[in-house]
Amino acid sequence: MVADTLSRKNARIRSELQAKLGLNGRTLEQQASKVGRSLPRAVIRDLRAVVRADVAQGNPRLARMADTAATGRCADRVLAHLSGIDRGALRQTRILRKLAAWSAAGIAVFVVVIWVLRAQGRI
Repeated sequence: MVADTLSRKNARIRSELQAKLGLNGRTLEQQASKVGRSLPRAVIRDLRAVVRADVAQGNPRLARMADTAATGRCADRVLAHLSGIDRGALRQTRILRKLAAWSAAGIAVFVVVIWVLRAQGRI
């Protein structure tokens, strides 16, 4: 019964990772390896705990050693964070960061051009 609810939570985590972050993979372990820095450290730590428990479910001895209550809490925290992610806001943030980088580069080029013109005595 507990393994059944944990596998349901794992399936929900997999679908949320696919829907919210666009992470593809056959298993939760493959998806979790692609997360990178797109999630906070605490959520990544909880996701790793869920992945370890998912891998341990395949082995009967390891499955008995796993703390299902703690794993369930970790899965709940991961799901809570993933449900709060807005793809539109992520896209907007990514675009604004690129525009900020381009404008900073443009300002730097402008300053260098002014400095060179001043050094040559043209200004």
